[in-house]
Amino acid sequence: MSFGLLGAAPNFQKAIDIILKPVLGKYASVYMDDVIISSPSFVHHVEHLREVFRLLQEAGLTLNKYKCNFGCEKLKYLGLVISKDGITTDKSKVKAIIEMKPPKNAKEAAKFLGMTQWYQEIIKGYADLCEPLYQLNKKYRKFIWLEETQVAFESIQCAIMEAPVLKLPDFNVPFKLFTDATSIGLGAVHTQDQRPITYSSRTLNNLKRNYTVTERECLVVIWALNFRTYFGLLSVKVIMDHAALTKLTNDKNLSSRMIRWALKLAKLNVGWEHRPGVQNVVTNVLSTYPVESIVSENIACGSD
Repeated sequence: MSFGLLGAAPNFQKAIDIILKPVLGKYASVYMDDVIISSPSFVHHVEHLREVFRLLQEAGLTLNKYKCNFGCEKLKYLGLVISKDGITTDKSKVKAIIEMKPPKNAKEAAKFLGMTQWYQEIIKGYADLCEPLYQLNKKYRKFIWLEETQVAFESIQCAIMEAPVLKLPDFNVPFKLFTDATSIGLGAVHTQDQRPITYSSRTLNNLKRNYTVTERECLVVIWALNFRTYFGLLSVKVIMDHAALTKLTNDKNLSSRMIRWALKLAKLNVGWEHRPGVQNVVTNVLSTYPVESIVSENIACGSD
């Protein structure tokens, strides 16, 4: 390669994306040399395999049959276990995280956060759980391991160990998006048939923490709907505990920021539904409750 081995990985990824472009996003996904083909039936699976084989053959690529698996009902892929029931963590891959000892410095804390971040879409309230650990990585801040930090560390380990099985999206069924925002964070859950597809959460920086309540509630919707490839023009019902947003398009006293967001939302097929906070439990947990309130004193992973 003209620039040596440093660019080998991204160039190979770009090449395989071009080769399999006709089937990517339809029934094939690829990461480097790992290609996964998902089909609704065995007959469709054979047809899909033939098409992928044809594309690879035309590009002059070969497969190692000893590293291939066909007709699987369950497989391990990029640290996850994928089956017809949904997606969950691969217990053998998360063992190192679960058995990891508490960090002794900011570098080790950052390493732990980096390892767990891959599973954030499976962990309910990930951003809130990690908030005490984020504080340790702030510049010019002295590393002090407090009790609440230990609680956060152990609760993240438990959350990964007990990660739920996420539903695979069905694009023939309407999506529901539950959202909630507080002064410190955002929370969202993408669902279908009353089952979660992904959990999403993030903390807010100092600037966004100064937004008004309505602006924060609108921000979480904009942020969660950034999965444009996920939703596109599909019907999405947004369910929140902030009634003002349900009349967003009729409000004549919007700030310039809200007008900009309203124009973005107008491009999507979004419906609105207001539910009081007591009925919007999951997203309240994702964005509202502090770590020490949702984890028991003894950090028990099992149910009492």
